[in-house]
Amino acid sequence: MEKRKASWYSIVRYRADDLAGEVVNVGVLLHSLDGEGNALSKYLLVNENSPKIRAVTQSETDVQIYKTYKEVLEYYLDESSNNLFGTVGDVQIGSPSQNDFLEKIYDHYIDKKMFLTRPKFSLSGNLEGLFKSLFCTYIGEKFLNLDQNHISTKKHMKKLLEDRRLLNKKVISDFEIRPIKDLQNVKIKVDFCYKNGIWNYMQGVPSVKGPSRNTEWLAKTKFMFENLETERKVHLLYRKSDIIDKDFKSMLEYLSDIDDKVVKLDIENNVEINQLFTTIAKEAHDIEELQIS
Repeated sequence: MEKRKASWYSIVRYRADDLAGEVVNVGVLLHSLDGEGNALSKYLLVNENSPKIRAVTQSETDVQIYKTYKEVLEYYLDESSNNLFGTVGDVQIGSPSQNDFLEKIYDHYIDKKMFLTRPKFSLSGNLEGLFKSLFCTYIGEKFLNLDQNHISTKKHMKKLLEDRRLLNKKVISDFEIRPIKDLQNVKIKVDFCYKNGIWNYMQGVPSVKGPSRNTEWLAKTKFMFENLETERKVHLLYRKSDIIDKDFKSMLEYLSDIDDKVVKLDIENNVEINQLFTTIAKEAHDIEELQIS
């Protein structure tokens, strides 16, 4: 049985109209430490196109205002773990390595249109299950899959690359390769790639969609791996928070076991993703220097 971990959670609320005073729950933040000071955080906010938001907004301007609040909070949550003090640009709210991280965010957002409920303590051996239960209870089960799957692994990775100013400078997106040289009409599109002496391909692993689509994606990807030249490497991009289905995990393990050219990369793991970006920044060729046929 998994050891129970201490965690804190807050519900994210949004006041669309200050005069009407109507407030809706739009997200959940969960924060925990592993006992060694390493932060384990998870959050999910409903998308601006969600029926929840459309129901309390009167115009497209109102929708964009919500989107701005949402993206600012998400950006801080994503970036604050990159340093000890939780500093993002000129903003320093709190450190994810401290137990009072959510309390500090709660204080920072008091009296704003988007705000948090005061953090509550929980003890659980299944943080993923706890998060899902909280989201279903306070936001609604029907919004869980709708908003959780809205941002694909590919879109998530694209945003990370754009933030580091690597996309279209060091990294190519939607790159077509020909796994078999003699078959010019057989092409496979790769999500991202870069070259640092060898070609490195980065392919996002999709969430489970159904037997037919999974089989098609798995067959295409396996075909690509088996026909790659030895001097090439493939990074399988995934998010640990997406591994809630044993088929997803089995597919990931199967592909990564094909050979040593294939490596798994959790893009929610700040250490792993920062190591990759450092390698790209230091070693990858500029796209304009590459001769791409």
